[in-house]
Amino acid sequence: MWFGYFYFSPFIGGVEINFYNRLKFFGKCPNCNKEKVFEGIIKLKDYCKECNIKLNVDKIGDGASWITTSLICFLIVPILFYIEINLGIGIKFYITIVFPLLLIFSIILLRVIRYLLLKKYMN
Repeated sequence: MWFGYFYFSPFIGGVEINFYNRLKFFGKCPNCNKEKVFEGIIKLKDYCKECNIKLNVDKIGDGASWITTSLICFLIVPILFYIEINLGIGIKFYITIVFPLLLIFSIILLRVIRYLLLKKYMN
């Protein structure tokens, strides 16, 4: 595995996969990979201007919000409780570091999960 290339071969033959090229299409239309699907930070467009396909935002609904909230509550909050019990961090640390990190992490996670759900329902 050099420079993002990985040779995947479960059987004879195999396929060479470049992970950097796969990340390049993240946030693009699942159908044509040309037009962006987001208007701003987390709002999805109604349709792709390039291939005129409806992006079916209604099918996704609030699923991404539920998944994001669950992941943050079940993963991040117990870690914060552990740190609080063992280290006894003050309120200034929470206000200046923890809350902004939680906000940024939840926005990034919401965007990723929305795109993955959109891609799942498009195929």
